[in-house]
Amino acid sequence: MAYPIIRKIRDAATSKTVLLFNLVMQTLLSFICGYAKNMDVIIMCSFFIGFLKAFVMYEVVVMIQPFFSRKKVRSEFYAWFYPLAFAGGQVSIALTAQLAYYYQWQYMYYLVVILLLVAIIFVLCFFTYLRRPIYMHFKRADWKSIPLAAGVMLMTIYFFTYGRTLDWFASGRLRIYAVLIPLLFLLFIQRQKDNHERFASLRIFDTFKPAIGYVFMFFTMLFSTTSTLVTNYMNSVLRVDSLHSNMLAMWLLPGFALGGFICFWWFRWQRWRFRYLISGGLWCFVVYLALLYFGVSTNATYEALYLPTFFRGLGMMVLFIALALFVVEDLKPDIISSNTFFMIGIRSSLSPAIAASLFSNWLYHRQTEGMHVLAEGMRMDNPLFAGQFSQSLTNALASGHSLEAAAQLADNSFYTTLQQQATLLGVKAIVGYMLMLAIGLAVVAAFIPFHKTIRVPVVKTGDDMA
Repeated sequence: MAYPIIRKIRDAATSKTVLLFNLVMQTLLSFICGYAKNMDVIIMCSFFIGFLKAFVMYEVVVMIQPFFSRKKVRSEFYAWFYPLAFAGGQVSIALTAQLAYYYQWQYMYYLVVILLLVAIIFVLCFFTYLRRPIYMHFKRADWKSIPLAAGVMLMTIYFFTYGRTLDWFASGRLRIYAVLIPLLFLLFIQRQKDNHERFASLRIFDTFKPAIGYVFMFFTMLFSTTSTLVTNYMNSVLRVDSLHSNMLAMWLLPGFALGGFICFWWFRWQRWRFRYLISGGLWCFVVYLALLYFGVSTNATYEALYLPTFFRGLGMMVLFIALALFVVEDLKPDIISSNTFFMIGIRSSLSPAIAASLFSNWLYHRQTEGMHVLAEGMRMDNPLFAGQFSQSLTNALASGHSLEAAAQLADNSFYTTLQQQATLLGVKAIVGYMLMLAIGLAVVAAFIPFHKTIRVPVVKTGDDMA
């Protein structure tokens, strides 16, 4: 939400003023999140924290650009910045898992408060104080579009995140959201057409590149969000705790680093067509999904997931950098901020929520179907089941349990096994479908003429963060 208005606000205040205000507000909101008991309060505070972080990220991007690309070449800057930014996110997830596992989840907010206070002290000590009158051009910003766009995104994310938990349209809140989401979306689009000072210019869709880039970015996040299936597989089948489930994401980091390295030299040499880079990123997801499909089993190990996670990170980084460069190539400077709004909204907000909801509901239905199918074989006239049940019953009796308690323990044991097998079948089936989709997209991408020539224009960086 913040990116389209950052330039207007930053032109009216110094970097030190912007940083101090945002860091102080983030400290207060993080403190509230640490003590809040209501999830709605945490959601709203998290939204405003994300809004404020955009201003801090903007200042950081402006300051570090010369370190990564002295000539301000966008491809060189992205090849450095993207791996570092996304690696920081994964490290944060791992650290959050550590604190939540050994202490409580609130401790992560306490740590954030401490780090923000350190950052405030750093800004006070090392940033120059400049006397500049603060004058906001309120009429130049379309403030009414912010709640419209925020409402659409927040309600959409909430709808898909809690849909299955609240039983979809059985929930009154979700029924209201289902009506409000398209209504607010239409009002937002209409306002962008009629208002002179647009929040997000729709002229960005005058060329085909942004639309193609956003579609491929959606599929990139769709393939990446299959990590939720891996998490279910680890928790239900491999019996891995939440700490190690989150620590697996650290194996994305080598993939991020290699992806940045490949993109850096690919765009510097420009000896091969751009579509091969896109196709190559999708083939990384093909390898990732193939390793999962043929590797998941009840006898598999946690370590066997390291290599698939590496290829997922490699595919993510190659496609993130390549698609971000492809979309922004022909855009005029005055609408680049609109691209940042759409790109980050699709990549980091809507796509993960929709994909996670899709896989969660899909896996639930596959598990239910699998349990019905497997339960048909759990009869005493089935020699295999009868033998295993008798053995389990005998072991329970030998442990000193009564006949009734031993029978209950045997039933529970087989129900747990049934759940594991149903989850395994569901994960394998969904990964198989996604594997076929990834192969199809990788082949199609190799024939899409993203550029008519091998060498493409070298685009200079702006202050956007797409």
